[in-house]
Amino acid sequence: MASFVNHFAWQGKVFDPAKGTLRNKILPFGLNAIIAKVYKGPSWLDNKECIVLDYSETSLLAHWIRDEIREVASRVYLGKVYWSKKRLIDFTLEFPASG
Repeated sequence: MASFVNHFAWQGKVFDPAKGTLRNKILPFGLNAIIAKVYKGPSWLDNKECIVLDYSETSLLAHWIRDEIREVASRVYLGKVYWSKKRLIDFTLEFPASG
């Protein structure tokens, strides 16, 4: 997995709430690619509500990937990455304070 991330030089995620999608920024120059649908749904971990980042219908490269995120502190989210229902890694997302 680390090799995959290093190969594509993942730079972060860009959310578009109006479209209910996100794009992963990849490569050193921050190309917005690898699109996911974003919606609320039951977690594969414990069936509790989470925010799902679903790549199954939007990405040829990552169609077997599903991320689930939950807010764990103000503007901080814990994410879990699944590959065909097998949990791979955890990650965090931190959003800057608005204003």
